Amino acid sequence: MSNISSTGFRSPLTTGSSLLSAFSGQQSQLIRCDIVFGMPSQDCRGTGICKLSSDLFLQQPPAKNCRHTVAFVSGCDIDPSRVRLLFFREFLCIDLFRRQFRNGIFAMPESCPIPEALAKDLGMNISTLLPGNYSVREAENCFIVDIDCQ
Repeated sequence: MSNISSTGFRSPLTTGSSLLSAFSGQQSQLIRCDIVFGMPSQDCRGTGICKLSSDLFLQQPPAKNCRHTVAFVSGCDIDPSRVRLLFFREFLCIDLFRRQFRNGIFAMPESCPIPEALAKDLGMNISTLLPGNYSVREAENCFIVDIDCQ
């Protein structure tokens, strides 16, 4: 896999972006995060989210590989017990796309801890992404998944 060039990188959330306008009514802020896919009990192999971390100051997109991607997370305005994850298709390898977003379902067989600092930045009193099968919606070149939390 090759790295995504940071010189030609244009954020999908620029002022003129129709993706940004689709979320303009949303009250929660979008926070950039890094996602490692898999199950915590399987050493981050398989489906679901194994690790979620946020670095607000990291500007470059991550290397494109099949276990890791960049996404944006926010509170879900419709349901305060959920978070909304925005995954960009261009940051997903084809195997990851097929394995994680198959048939419009994002499967989370195991729970995943949410870092305390990220929950605080979101303004939410949550600590865990809960297991379940979650609907995947497509908008622009992005997949949107709302995940239950506790």
